[in-house]
Amino acid sequence: METAVTTLETMFQKAESDLDYIQAMLEFEMMKGLPDGLSQEENPLVLVQQLSVVKSRYKMLCEQLEKISVERRESMRSIRATLAKTVKLVQEMQHHTGMEISPLSEEEQLAMQHLMHQTPEATEALAKQNCPKEHESTDTR
Repeated sequence: METAVTTLETMFQKAESDLDYIQAMLEFEMMKGLPDGLSQEENPLVLVQQLSVVKSRYKMLCEQLEKISVERRESMRSIRATLAKTVKLVQEMQHHTGMEISPLSEEEQLAMQHLMHQTPEATEALAKQNCPKEHESTDTR
């Protein structure tokens, strides 16, 4: 997701640079060939000024995109931390109540791995926490 945001930011920066260049070229060409006495609707320089307004709105949208991206990352970090705490609490409750802890299905493990952005080794450690009886022979504790 962050790669996509970076790509969008790069595209926005390039578009902004292109707009600056186009604006400068248009202003130069218009100044060379404009007849005197044009109305505002006919004057291309007025259109270029409107382009500047659009460009400033575009820049504002880019800034908002960056803020949203930062907030999204912070939210995901918070959600992951809360989920990890919840899983740990559930495991502790199951252990203290003597409930048999059922292993996560492959689909659940993949979902957990995706959500937590963990490596397969970390997922295996989580599986050991969920199913300590099944992994006792391989555990060196």
